[in-house]
Amino acid sequence: MAAADQAPAPWRRPPVTLLGGVVLAHALLLGLRPPTAAPTMRPAPAAVSVRVVAVAVKPAPTSPPVTPLPAPAAPRTVPPRPARAAPAPRAPAPAARKPLARPAVVGPHAPTRQPPDPGVPTAHDAHATAPPAVDHRADAPSPEQATNAADAPVRLPPSARLDYRVRGTARGLPFEAEAQLLWQRDGDHYQAEWTVRVPLLGQRTQRSEGAVTAVGLAPERYAEQTRGERAAHFDHAGGRIRFSANTPDAALGAGAQDRLSVSLQLGGLLAAAPQRYPPGSTLVLQTAGVREAEAWRWDVQPDETLHIDGQDVPCAKLVRQPRREHDTRVELWLARPFGHLPARLRVSQSNGDVADQQLSALPAR
Repeated sequence: MAAADQAPAPWRRPPVTLLGGVVLAHALLLGLRPPTAAPTMRPAPAAVSVRVVAVAVKPAPTSPPVTPLPAPAAPRTVPPRPARAAPAPRAPAPAARKPLARPAVVGPHAPTRQPPDPGVPTAHDAHATAPPAVDHRADAPSPEQATNAADAPVRLPPSARLDYRVRGTARGLPFEAEAQLLWQRDGDHYQAEWTVRVPLLGQRTQRSEGAVTAVGLAPERYAEQTRGERAAHFDHAGGRIRFSANTPDAALGAGAQDRLSVSLQLGGLLAAAPQRYPPGSTLVLQTAGVREAEAWRWDVQPDETLHIDGQDVPCAKLVRQPRREHDTRVELWLARPFGHLPARLRVSQSNGDVADQQLSALPAR
């Protein structure tokens, strides 16, 4: 009994209803309709997968019928044309006549034009040839009035010795020095010498000498000396200024000065007729150095008072503005109570260097 109980149970077929449910579920998943009748149970053939692809084939285009080209026509023979005779060459046109040049006018009224002299002021400074020209700016005179100003009265100061204290900067470094002006007038002749002594650097001297005339100073020789000396010579008979530096000569204008005598000449003009040169007016003087002569324009400024040797000294002030780039600016104070002698001279360079000279003691009256 025990063995019989342990024998395996015989295989049983699944119920028909179960098989039908499985087939119906697969049919629903595959999107198939369930069969109306139960299929006959046959052995399943081998699974064969067949894929049908439908390809649409476009019909081949039909080409139009070819029309045969007509046979080319026989070439047409054109008889050659007779060559034309070459036209006769035309006579050359007569050349255009040039207008006849008018003969140059020769005579005392013929205008003469010469190249400007490098040392003579150009037309831009036309009044420089007849200094001192006075320009009141607000009411500028005509050229005739400026020319007549060359006959302005001059009152030169008596001989004097002036001592100055010099302060300034050279290449950005401050310095102090001493200067001295010796002014001697003897009848119709004068001599002037201005010396600046800089410690450890030596001295620089300017000298001017010439004649005293009815219109002021007429320099004959001007020299500058540091290590060597160079000079300018005023040839009044020949109307030229000649330079020892071998630079071109300059034409000598009326009332021309040098770089030393110009300060004394300006003082003489203002001393003789101070009302003639009010603030705002301009004096133009041809001024020569040792290489060239140019027009210096001095603008008259309002008076200023300097404190010198414990006293207040009223001074006329004039300024020469820079004439070009990198030029110097010169300021000049003339002591009115002391014959308009130079009381202060300040020279400013374009690089910032300055040399300021002022009287350290008043001259004797």
